[in-house]
Amino acid sequence: MEENLLKQLGCADSMYSSCLCFDAFNRLARAGLHDSIVGCLVGSALGDAVGLYTEFLSGDMSAAAYPARKFVLSPQSQATPFRRDSHRGPHRPGEWTDDTDHAMLLLLSFLHTDLKTLDPTDFAARLHVWVQFGFLPLDTLPLGLGRAVGAIVRTKTYLDDPEAAARRHWTNCKYNVAPNGSLMRTHPLGLVCLDRNLDETFDLGAAFSVVTHVDPRCVASCAIGTALVRGLVLREIHTEADIDSMIGAAIHWYAKYRVRALQEHPERRDEPDLDVSELRRHAKVESLDDLELDDSGKIGYVYKTLGAGVHLLRLAMRDTATGMLTSRALAFEPLITDLIMRGGDADTNACFAGALLGAYLGYANLPLNWRNGLRHGEWLLGKAEGLSQMLGVADGEYVGSADRETARDGGRASC
Repeated sequence: MEENLLKQLGCADSMYSSCLCFDAFNRLARAGLHDSIVGCLVGSALGDAVGLYTEFLSGDMSAAAYPARKFVLSPQSQATPFRRDSHRGPHRPGEWTDDTDHAMLLLLSFLHTDLKTLDPTDFAARLHVWVQFGFLPLDTLPLGLGRAVGAIVRTKTYLDDPEAAARRHWTNCKYNVAPNGSLMRTHPLGLVCLDRNLDETFDLGAAFSVVTHVDPRCVASCAIGTALVRGLVLREIHTEADIDSMIGAAIHWYAKYRVRALQEHPERRDEPDLDVSELRRHAKVESLDDLELDDSGKIGYVYKTLGAGVHLLRLAMRDTATGMLTSRALAFEPLITDLIMRGGDADTNACFAGALLGAYLGYANLPLNWRNGLRHGEWLLGKAEGLSQMLGVADGEYVGSADRETARDGGRASC
């Protein structure tokens, strides 16, 4: 896999293969991939943890609760206290929520097979365990369980056919349900698609969405989110024009995806199709104000999360256009802070945005104050390092199938 990744980065040209300069470039390429992979996973968890401060608040309530617009996670003795309410009461500063739990379930599923298979049904089974018992490797409760995910996964026949259960829920809700619960977890899939082409990446994004979210808006958003992570890590996406091009490719892919789906399931012809204009409108906004993130009736809408993440990535690209190292190191915290101060589904919005920014900026450019205050951060770094080793971009050898925590029971043999 390592050789394939280096070829995609354009650094395996045979005319340089015998030169010392190639060896140096090889090492730099591996280091860059490694930094981006770890940055994606940790950046997403940081966005999730910091976003919890303002989740479900309005922008005005967020400003009243945190007038300094400054969030400290480390040292933990000086961590910014939560606004006192029942939603934040069960949590401690620096803890992530269900968003990162679900992403980790996805990652552990991949690691358990040593990246040989990417199986949506295995992820669905892990989600079923999580709803009942929580995140077993860390012995944490399933806090933040979304309404749609809970209703679908608790269906008696869910494990028989996860997509069918999700489709029944969507139909029963008269096709009006398009929440962000599948988009928030999609970034690990982008990391294991590095040696796959774009259409394969889109297909996998869709396959892992429909185990809980079948609405075309959710499917398209997951395809885009997965491909953005892949492209950022591979340095195929480094300008706003690249973002626009990839979104255009996703729209073209979705048209083919729908044709295939209707050929296999003609009974779905009356289901809503993708509104391309609405997707484009959310994927390219002038400012976060345009997304109305704290609109109380639509805070969990998938396009709000998609639009927020893509817009922050655009801003990061503008902020770092000078190429100065200091601009990259200073970008993450103010962008995520501005996002969460707008309230709404702040942890999920920042979880997705944090994955994109982390992949773009790299782990080395994530704020130390937040990195060092992330509870279970060492555990997450261990799994990120293991993935990097399996992908061949970090030294050492990690065998996911030999790691008991990657099993469905989290290594606890309790369920």
